[in-house]
Amino acid sequence: MDPQNDRITDRLAQIRAREAELDAEEARAAAAPPPVVERREGSTLRSALFMIVTVVIALALTGSAVTLSRLAGRSMDDTTRTGKATVLSCVQHGPISTKGFGYWDACTASFDWNDGQQTRMTVSAVFTSDDIGKVIEVGDAGRYRQSQQLARADDDYRPWLRWIGYGLGFLALVPVFLIVMIVRASFRRKR
Repeated sequence: MDPQNDRITDRLAQIRAREAELDAEEARAAAAPPPVVERREGSTLRSALFMIVTVVIALALTGSAVTLSRLAGRSMDDTTRTGKATVLSCVQHGPISTKGFGYWDACTASFDWNDGQQTRMTVSAVFTSDDIGKVIEVGDAGRYRQSQQLARADDDYRPWLRWIGYGLGFLALVPVFLIVMIVRASFRRKR
């Protein structure tokens, strides 16, 4: 036999032996358990419970922020006019509402403003049922959406409470952002 053919034959035998080794190695690897444990899919109940808890946390933080902002009051320095209010009647609202947590009163009062104008209106979360029949000095802080904003002269203005409310409101954005990302991811998976 020719030395060239002997070398080719030897090389083919080496290649076939190496292929047999690789095939045996692949068969052993297929029979063995995977080295990495596969991630379990989350259960629907666990996902729903997590979503509910996240929504409750977001609502609690938002409600607390609104409550602190309401309790901060308004400054008489920010008013455009002053006057006297006589509280006529009140209706109690709460414990959970758009004004936050806790009970608050929507009171109807007649106002005698220093500019001579007399008005009668219902304002929320400024007066209490204890104020019925009393004359209270107030300041007109303008309108916000559908409601009149008033400042009481006998109430302290607490801006630090409002800033804590802003902080809680900002903190409430974290679970809201988390909810948006989870819902977005769940819709992407279903496509």
